[in-house]
Amino acid sequence: MPTTEKTHYDVVIVGSGFAGANMAYMLGQKGKKVLILEAGPGIERSREDYLENFYLNTFKAPEAPYPPDATALAPAKTNVPRPTIPELVFNTWDAKPGRWREPEQSYLSYQQSQLPFASTYERLAGGTGNHWMGTALRMTDNDFKTLSDYGHGRDWPIGYDDLKKYYHQAENLIGVSGDAAEQQSIGPDFGDTNFPMRALPKSKLDQLVAERVNGKSLAVDTEDTTAQVTVTPAGRNSEPYQNRRVCRGNTNCTPMCPIQAKYDTQFALRLALDTGNVTLQSKAVVDYLTVDTSDLNTTGSNDEKKKITGVHYLTYDDISAPAKSGKTGENTVSADTYVLAAHAIENAKILLYSTKKNGVNIANSSDQVGRHLMDHPVYLAWGLTSEPVYGYRGPLSTSGIESFRDGGFRKQRAAWRIEIGNEGWNWPATDPYTTAQDYIYGTNTGQLNENNTVLSNAEYRDTCNEKLTRQFRVGFLVEQEADPENRVMLSETLVDHLGIPRPELRYNISDYVKAGFRSAKAASQKLHKLMDAKEYTKATTEVATHWFDPVDKSVYNYAGAGHVCGTHIMGDKPENSVVNDKQQSWDHPNLYIAGCGSMPSIGTQNPTLTMLAMCLRTVEEGILGV
Repeated sequence: MPTTEKTHYDVVIVGSGFAGANMAYMLGQKGKKVLILEAGPGIERSREDYLENFYLNTFKAPEAPYPPDATALAPAKTNVPRPTIPELVFNTWDAKPGRWREPEQSYLSYQQSQLPFASTYERLAGGTGNHWMGTALRMTDNDFKTLSDYGHGRDWPIGYDDLKKYYHQAENLIGVSGDAAEQQSIGPDFGDTNFPMRALPKSKLDQLVAERVNGKSLAVDTEDTTAQVTVTPAGRNSEPYQNRRVCRGNTNCTPMCPIQAKYDTQFALRLALDTGNVTLQSKAVVDYLTVDTSDLNTTGSNDEKKKITGVHYLTYDDISAPAKSGKTGENTVSADTYVLAAHAIENAKILLYSTKKNGVNIANSSDQVGRHLMDHPVYLAWGLTSEPVYGYRGPLSTSGIESFRDGGFRKQRAAWRIEIGNEGWNWPATDPYTTAQDYIYGTNTGQLNENNTVLSNAEYRDTCNEKLTRQFRVGFLVEQEADPENRVMLSETLVDHLGIPRPELRYNISDYVKAGFRSAKAASQKLHKLMDAKEYTKATTEVATHWFDPVDKSVYNYAGAGHVCGTHIMGDKPENSVVNDKQQSWDHPNLYIAGCGSMPSIGTQNPTLTMLAMCLRTVEEGILGV
């Protein structure tokens, strides 16, 4: 028989990622009784368990340390399935429908989609915040009004000034190391505030890039902007802070810092629980919200009748229980206020399924739930420098080139920022493993063993050292504008092991974004020349994440940045948005839908800091009503 949770809370939060964990912490500090419902496993028994998973996994993807093994378990047999990377999903081309087919391992299905969504996310305590890189960049004023200024995407109902103080609060909560004066010189106004910690030093590669490109033109448009390498603000310690250690230069920031010098959501959850007012219930999969529908669709219905009345969720014992032996329980919990903070895709899925179960629109009178799915499609470029830069040490990225994030060119093509990577060719070519194997087996998968030579002993060591120490990688994070046709829906045929419909996506990359990729390619070629580096950037049609560009007759590949935004965007009126400027549902006054899904534009900056600033504002000005 179904069981019903009897305890009533001040706030129930669905999801324990960056948004949920930090909102719970802020609310717990104010004495609010908070329940967090987490679909996946709880806080890990020991970080060593996840680290061992990562070290033993030959495929060093961001999701490598974390359960469940998404490459081994079919979603229909898993209580908490998660997306896999596109290379493991879209591996078969169906000629007649003319599309890449997703196999049984794919949690996400696709409809009318020419391209796959390239980013993944986690479903466990701490969510995707378990493997964020730590990049903590503020958006700038123009990023909040891309439609007004440039004619593309959507405007926010708020501007930079509305988030300015919350950016500062978020930087202090995370513990950001950076240089505010340097950041202000390239965009956002910091006023008289500074980061809580000094910036981390530039890597050897950062220093070489700065030496060779600072003040030089990478212009690919009529605006002749010059390059400037700046240290990237990051949520990791350059000095002792919050009882966390100082960064020791492990290149494991994604998926996890082995000494927890980086702020992550497992740490945030512990802070929340330590308030004594927050309860975390893991292995609790929320499938839908309940609402009093007695007067919801009649003229003159009052706010009381529109309020959410509960959260329905299913519990389980074993994350990968076989179909007929998994023990599940059915529960409902109530609160004064409800917060959906599960993830942009999961929030949309819950709301859409809530509509289906209740028989009336839940938070979706505007028909905007699930729409405007965004990411930063990444143009990766890589080469060999003329002198050693000694990658594979230090944080994954300590500097970037931020001088091309904004300008009049955004009327014609998407903007980008350049992330300088310290991890050699690990992202584009899975090095050092690929090149190391090439010289053992006489292959040339990584492109550095052109003669298919087999080496051993000192010759092998010296050759690998000579190649690997000169590897240079940059990533162009290309902005993607909000498009209502890029969307999350419910699959009509596919369910997970608990019987919950799985997400179905429709996703494409616009001509505006493709124009941004063409400019990124041109800038990369200029950058490699200035660096005196031989470029090895290679595009292939052998993966689904590609398109052929008819403008320059080239094939382009794109990677996912893991920056999943849109799906419940904020706006200034209920007719064209899901939430207001405080992430409060237009349709239900006691429901907040929080996280990157509320963002109407993504800019070029990694969105975590902006999302956290939004959530701090939601707690203070929305839930607490200060």
